[in-house]
Amino acid sequence: MRGELAPPATPQQRLHLNRCLARSNGVTLLARRLPKDPRALEDLLRTGQVRRAPALSPGGPRPLSTGIPRLDAALGGGLMRGQLHEIVAPPGAGGTALLRAALGVATQAGELCALIDPADAFDPRPRGIDLRRLLWARPEGPVQALRAAEIALEARFALVALDLADAGPKPRRPRGVIEVVRFEKKPPSPGASPWARLARRAEKHGGVLLLLGRAAQAGTFASATIELERGPSLWDGAAGAPGRLLRGVRAVGAVARHKRMPPSGPLPLHLPLEAP
Repeated sequence: MRGELAPPATPQQRLHLNRCLARSNGVTLLARRLPKDPRALEDLLRTGQVRRAPALSPGGPRPLSTGIPRLDAALGGGLMRGQLHEIVAPPGAGGTALLRAALGVATQAGELCALIDPADAFDPRPRGIDLRRLLWARPEGPVQALRAAEIALEARFALVALDLADAGPKPRRPRGVIEVVRFEKKPPSPGASPWARLARRAEKHGGVLLLLGRAAQAGTFASATIELERGPSLWDGAAGAPGRLLRGVRAVGAVARHKRMPPSGPLPLHLPLEAP
């Protein structure tokens, strides 16, 4: 059937091509009914009467938030999926609170998460984390913890939090400190190869692996390294009064190393222990 010209488009009927407004008022389209022969479309493509639309790359999945906007900005939007991120924090610096904040935001957004807790230090009583969307695994020792994290990544959990703060290697002591050494059987060490394997698992299955430790362990296999320093604690009640409650900590954090962005400056962080 022979085509007919459509009337000129009115300002209310302008075309939207690839989410862009076609501002030409005289744009008209040739209305044509194609025959049932499937080769007709190939002929139109070959003669140039019809052009193929450019392939639109699907938008990648959004990164997961850490629960702290300024830290998300320093990370380039948050915790990128398919990558390994590392948190290095001494005791009392808010490493566990940051881990809980990331789990809380992810579970509240509907993501399935896994917490690998070999030291059995997680307290499920505080609010903020949707426990219906959290798998809490308590393996024995760091070796089994690394294997559990690998299984969780293969199961396609969106966020796998690996808490090795009390199970990983101890930080180095300064020079001049005398330490009594006992010759006992050395526990099995995970070594360096598991980090490369876990980074590949995260990249393959699209999950976020968030590692918490007292010292840096993943090295160059981590996409970003977040370092925390201890600050003053936040208490409820007057100083010296009985029954004071610990509500949070103030810490100074920084993205010490990032594969895609420069290191950040000091970031004052307020890490509550419980969601309001």
